Amino acid sequence: MTGVVEPTYKSPDSDLAAQVAKLWPHRECEANIILGQFCRIGLHWWRHLDLSELVPRKDIHFCFSCKKVKIGGAVHEP
Repeated sequence: MTGVVEPTYKSPDSDLAAQVAKLWPHRECEANIILGQFCRIGLHWWRHLDLSELVPRKDIHFCFSCKKVKIGGAVHEP
């Protein structure tokens, strides 16, 4: 039997988010329990990442406690 494969939409920034996520170590194992719970409910500890010379006109932030990346207001999980 063949399974139904649903097409997945990839935004143009999803590849950039995957590359940006490799620039710093994820702090999930070092973050305390409270910060981990905040990330699970959507309250992230965003840090600005200045890549304006490499990627102009993109506002890039990363969560210090998990692996999510926010590019232009859209949250990506690589």
